Amino acid sequence: MAIIPAYTLPGEKVMPEGIAYSSGHGFYAGSTTDGTIFRGRLDDELTQVWQPPGKDARTCVLGLAVHRNRWLVACGGATGHLFVYDLADSALLARRTVPATDTLLNDVWTVGEAAFVTDSVRPVLWRLPLGTTPQAIGEPEIFADLSGAGANAFLNGITATADGTALLVAAQGTGTLWRVETASGAVEQVRLPDGYRFCADGLLLLDDRLLFGLVNETRESRIVFSLAVVALDADARKAVPVGRWDDPRFDTPTTIALAQQRLLVVNSQLTRAEPAAPFHVISMDLPPMPPGVITDDCFTL
Repeated sequence: MAIIPAYTLPGEKVMPEGIAYSSGHGFYAGSTTDGTIFRGRLDDELTQVWQPPGKDARTCVLGLAVHRNRWLVACGGATGHLFVYDLADSALLARRTVPATDTLLNDVWTVGEAAFVTDSVRPVLWRLPLGTTPQAIGEPEIFADLSGAGANAFLNGITATADGTALLVAAQGTGTLWRVETASGAVEQVRLPDGYRFCADGLLLLDDRLLFGLVNETRESRIVFSLAVVALDADARKAVPVGRWDDPRFDTPTTIALAQQRLLVVNSQLTRAEPAAPFHVISMDLPPMPPGVITDDCFTL
């Protein structure tokens, strides 16, 4: 299959944010401005509208997650809504609303039979029971308190360790990384080298121990976006930087997914003064990892 460098999301004011990939159905991206959910095929540079704007009271979509290659979970941002769709026929299986008026449901990851959702306004993780049938989808409840991340934490990206025993959550506002036990909700900060800030939006874990994050930093009075990679120790309690990679095509990249050994990155344009079509999901090679990147010696922080 020929490599397609960028996939176009049709629309004049899409400003996409989240992405998720299903090996059987393609990739999905959502619009922050009107709630459209797009579906794309890796062999077609033009994506299609999969869920039209406004349907099911869905006026904004941020984070997305594929659950067991069957369902799509979508975050509704400040609306407080969570949506679950059937990938096979696009039917709405459930719409749930968190019991809070001041909220920003940002990103989501599924482990076992539950979805875990970051809140960028409240320093908490929400848990949505999914079960194995649509009838078993429950109501969202607060699962973990991350107030230790600070008043300006802005919880954002989320993923899980390979064995599913812990969630990894990025506090983008403070440049910190947090570990949350999926069984108990116990929270602890992941140790990073002194002075290292991991201001990540979307997260992606590869090869069990390499954590990718789309990060931003200020260089010469301007915000620069890059792909940062840190290596985790076996318990995901310590992390050391591996490298950062820039791409001239980055245009406020927000979230990331792996599809057939290539990275799919959403270019949101959210920091542009005047966002303009076309809006893209770009495709990029995996960055080269230095040999011997994960050794016991590198975690003596």
